[in-house]
Amino acid sequence: MSATVQVDDHLLADAVLGERIRLVARRGFVASLSTPVAAALLLYLSYAEHLADVQPLYIWSVLITLIVILNLACCLPQALAEAQPANKQRWVHLYLASKGLLGLGWGASVWFLMPIATPVFAMMVYIVLSGICAMVVLVHSMFWTSVVIFLLGIYLPVLLYALCHPQPLDVYVAIAGALYALLLIVYSGVVNRQLVKGVRAALQARLLSEALLDANKRAEQSLAALQVEHVRLQAALGTIRSMAHQDELTRLPNRRAALAALNDYLEQWENGQAVCSLIMLDIDYFKAINDSYGHDTGDEVLVALAHRLAAQLRPGDLLARFGGEEFIILLPGTRLQEAAALARRLCTVLAASPLLPAPLSLVVTASFGVTQLKEGDTLHDWLRRADQAMYESKRMGRNQCSALQ
Repeated sequence: MSATVQVDDHLLADAVLGERIRLVARRGFVASLSTPVAAALLLYLSYAEHLADVQPLYIWSVLITLIVILNLACCLPQALAEAQPANKQRWVHLYLASKGLLGLGWGASVWFLMPIATPVFAMMVYIVLSGICAMVVLVHSMFWTSVVIFLLGIYLPVLLYALCHPQPLDVYVAIAGALYALLLIVYSGVVNRQLVKGVRAALQARLLSEALLDANKRAEQSLAALQVEHVRLQAALGTIRSMAHQDELTRLPNRRAALAALNDYLEQWENGQAVCSLIMLDIDYFKAINDSYGHDTGDEVLVALAHRLAAQLRPGDLLARFGGEEFIILLPGTRLQEAAALARRLCTVLAASPLLPAPLSLVVTASFGVTQLKEGDTLHDWLRRADQAMYESKRMGRNQCSALQ
């Protein structure tokens, strides 16, 4: 199963808009500086052409400078800021309005300058306007609407002036300006689509990368949590297994574990493996110990007896609590005679000294039954013979050891 990382469409659209604002604000800030340069060029040409009245030029220059300052007030804070504007749509509306105002300011130049212009100066004014239009397309195509608004802002005053003053040059310029503005609008639309598509692809790749990194981080955290949970579950499973196969009081294997071990050795015997013997023992008069001293003392007897017996066994031998006061000892690779000798020794060691220390100094004995696994035995047969041998020791007066072939 594979996980799919996707980018939210609304998040992507918002990021694209923010990036477009960032790019156009920085470019627009630099492009706005071209307006004073163009105005200075026209001022120089007015002196070169020896215009009789330059006051309209000064008035227009002040007007266009104020408009540029307003444009800078819109673009400059965002151009210098690293963060995106809090209200992107509001910024876009202000930006479009500033572009429309700037277009009108440049378009109004014909009303100020054409009445005082010489033919050369008039031609230079139209050339400057064409250059400004081209620059706007290059700089502001990130927002196609701003290009359209700017071009209409320039063209409408020019068209209105041509209609009010139908001089041949002005009419030709109005017609050519309409075609030129239309071409610029179409071209700007193509550029806008490519720019927005590129910004969107770049941001989508970045957001996907961030999403993948975040998903990878969360996957690592989930994996770490799963590993911790796995360790906890393994520990819990180990505890459950221990509880299922270990006697809670003596910490010896319980009846379930003992039966599993007996079945394993029974299978090995059937497959021609080594011999195996079994000792079953039962504590003598254990009920009397519980009745006389209490069940807590009885529990202490069981634990102490388990420790004393285990100290006498080999590492490969299995001592298990089989139920109540009954224990079994599984002796792999041991024949009946050797197992009986061990049982007698255990019987002697158990009775030789008090099992519990003073003040009780309680001596505890047990009755032992020994048998060896033989051909054709089932688990029931094996356990039954050991039980019969143990009860034979009980009948003989307890604290005895009996072997049954």
